[in-house]
Amino acid sequence: MPKTLEKTGAERYNGLMEDVKFIVSQNLIRLRKESGLTQAEVAKLINYSDKAISRWETGEVVPDLETIYALSEVFGTPVSAITEAHTEEELARESGRTLSRRILSQLFLVCEIWFIVCAVYVYFNLTRNMNLWLLFVWGVPATALALWFYNRREQSGVLLFILATVFVWTFITCVYLHLLAANPWYLYFIGLPLQGLVTVRYLFNYRQDLKRFIAPVKKKIGREPPEK
Repeated sequence: MPKTLEKTGAERYNGLMEDVKFIVSQNLIRLRKESGLTQAEVAKLINYSDKAISRWETGEVVPDLETIYALSEVFGTPVSAITEAHTEEELARESGRTLSRRILSQLFLVCEIWFIVCAVYVYFNLTRNMNLWLLFVWGVPATALALWFYNRREQSGVLLFILATVFVWTFITCVYLHLLAANPWYLYFIGLPLQGLVTVRYLFNYRQDLKRFIAPVKKKIGREPPEK
């Protein structure tokens, strides 16, 4: 066989493998995030290291078929959801369904919290004639904390940053109201370093996720021939 044909066949094979790596990597990132799992948690579920998960998500290597099947079991999806490319319309529909489920779950969680707050308030008001109005104030940081735990796996989400900020300042406000007679205004100084920690963590995780997203895209763009 002529060397030029051999070279052409090798180039096509390499190009095909790069396409497969890119498709699998993007699907794995999307499915893991939709499942609310970290790389370490996925690795533990299939008995791999988180370094292996990272290599799959950056498109360095492709997991073998047995591992892909195990991943499909973890994510609760068919194997084709990992190995095949999907149109934007398909992803948008699936993303919409996932988002709707998450919103409904969180609304149910918020309703549960405020039902408990209202029930406790009414109970003490009727049985002991106590007006525990501060319960409604405490309900705000309690709601923020519960929602933060629900969404905590989305480490780069703006929502996490907002929830953590709300929790910090409303919690300090609740303590301040309990000690209102002493006017401990200096408690709010505690919120400044805490807010700084929240901001730094958000920015760090945002940069890490951005790097993981850009890495496979750069690889794909780098091997595309320039336009004439």
